[in-house]
Amino acid sequence: MIRVPTLGILFCLMVTALGCGGPAGFRPIEPDKVLFWDRQTVENADLLHGIVDQFNAGREGLPVEAQYSGGYSEIYRKVTTSIQARALPAMAVAYQSMTVEYIQAGAVVPLDSFISDPEVGLSSEELDDFFPVVLETNRFSEFGGQMCSFPFCKSVLMLYFNKRVLSEAGIDTAPATWHQFLEQCRQVKSDTGKYAYAIDVDASTFDGMIYSRGGDVIAGTETLFDSPASLDALKLLETLAKEKLGYQIPPGSYDDRDALAQDRIAFLFRSSSHQASVGRLMQGDMARWGIKAIPQADPSDPHTVLYGPNICIFRTTPEQERISWQFVKAFTSPETTVRWSLGTGYLPIRKSAENHPEMKAFWKTWEYNRAAFDCLGFARSEPNVAGWQEVRDLIENAQTAVLTGKRTAEQAAAELKGQADAVLAEAGG
Repeated sequence: MIRVPTLGILFCLMVTALGCGGPAGFRPIEPDKVLFWDRQTVENADLLHGIVDQFNAGREGLPVEAQYSGGYSEIYRKVTTSIQARALPAMAVAYQSMTVEYIQAGAVVPLDSFISDPEVGLSSEELDDFFPVVLETNRFSEFGGQMCSFPFCKSVLMLYFNKRVLSEAGIDTAPATWHQFLEQCRQVKSDTGKYAYAIDVDASTFDGMIYSRGGDVIAGTETLFDSPASLDALKLLETLAKEKLGYQIPPGSYDDRDALAQDRIAFLFRSSSHQASVGRLMQGDMARWGIKAIPQADPSDPHTVLYGPNICIFRTTPEQERISWQFVKAFTSPETTVRWSLGTGYLPIRKSAENHPEMKAFWKTWEYNRAAFDCLGFARSEPNVAGWQEVRDLIENAQTAVLTGKRTAEQAAAELKGQADAVLAEAGG
C-alpha cells in the first residue's frame, strides 16, 4: 500500500458541506469520454490501452479512455482537487485509505446495485469465482458494508531468498516458520559474515508478520498492536538489529532487491509484484533464487497480507457511471484477468485462472511461478477504516524506533497502540 498525505481538514469541510455519501452534484471532467485516471506506465500501460480499445470496440456509447495521471499519491491529490472543483473523472485507481476519504466527501458510487443488476451485474457463480479477500477489501463497514470500489491490481507479501547465499551457510531449504527464519539469519551471519535480511520498513509487511502469527491488527475501532503477535514481530526486528542480522534500507528505495541480486543478503520481504524486477536483476539465472510464502507461526494455518489498488467509480452522470461499471466488469472477467496477470506480473483474481491453459503453461516455466497465486486463498486485507493511513505512518515509525534502538519492542508496542487508537477515535468521531 502506498503512502499518501492526509488531508483531514479539507475533507471535514467537504463532509460538512456535502454530507457523507449524499448527492454531491459533481460533473464529469470529460462529458464525451469515460475518463479513467491510472498510473500504469510502459508495457503495462500499453496492455491497459489494448484492453480499453477492445472494450470500446465491442459496444456503442461513450468511449472509455485510460489516462496516465502520475503515481498513486499524485492521483490522490488530483482527485481531492477535483472534488473541490466538483468535476471528476469517471473512475480512478485508489487504495482503501484514499477511498475512505472519497466516500466521506460523497464522491463515490456504491457498486452493489450494479453488481445485482439483472442486465450488467454479476451472477452468484461469477462472484464465487473471485477470491473472497479481493472483494472483501472493497466493502467498507463504516459505510453500511457497501462495495465502494472493485479490485484492480492485486499481489501478496512474499519471502524472496537467495539460494547461493543460503548454500554458503549450509542451508538447502528456505524457512517455513519464524523460528526457522531467525535461526537461518543467525546461520547466514555466522557462516558467511553477511547480513541475512535487508529490511524495508513498511506497514503492510508488518501487518503481514502479525497475520502470519495468527494475530490481527484491529478489533472494531481498537488496534491490537500490544497483542502477543504484534509484540513478537517487533521483538524479531529488535533481535535482527541487536545481533546485526539485518539492516534497514533507505525509505522508498529498492536497495534490498539489489543486495539480493548481488549475493549480499539471503532474504527480503516484498510484494509478489516485484518478482519480475528481481528476475531481471538476477539476469535470468533463475536457479539462484526463489520466492515462497512468508514464514508462519503455524504453517498448517498460513496467512499473508494482500496488496494492490482498486478502482473507484465517481458520481458524475448515470451514463458514465454505468459504462464505468461495465468496463470494470469486463476488466475483471476470467480471460482478461489472466491476460493482465501474464502481461504485468499482478495476480489473477479469479479462481478459474487455475485451469486456464496459458496460466498453467506459465507456472510450468519455473518452479516458483505459482507460489504467489497459491497464497491468495489465505491472504488477508488490511483495514479500510477512516484514519488508517495515518496509522500506517505510526507503524513505520514504531519499526524504525526499534531498529535504531530508540525504543524496546515493548515500549514501541505500547506507544503504537496508544497513538493509533487515538487517531482512529478522532477519525471516527
